[in-house]
Amino acid sequence: MAIEYFVYSDLDKPDMEGRLNDAARSARGLWEIWNASDDLGPFHEEIMEEYGVRKGFKTSVYCRHSKDHSVAAREAMLAFFESLPGRKLLLNGDVFVAFRPE
Repeated sequence: MAIEYFVYSDLDKPDMEGRLNDAARSARGLWEIWNASDDLGPFHEEIMEEYGVRKGFKTSVYCRHSKDHSVAAREAMLAFFESLPGRKLLLNGDVFVAFRPE
């Protein structure tokens, strides 16, 4: 079984990709798949309102890891999330985990 995380941020895609790749290397193989995108889709802002976010984001990150590595992979994801500057949102699947308005 896989665990999926989504991070939303106001960073530009090249900056987010660089930070994400650094975090993935630091996770030392715990993350199976990760990518960053700046194509958030036409309903992105409507979906964000469900989480209490009034303004859409610039980029999103998708990350997946095996349930067998849940604790260590989650710690790596939380460290990555907290390292990002500015406004950000973290979801586990479609479940709210954290929002930092600034």
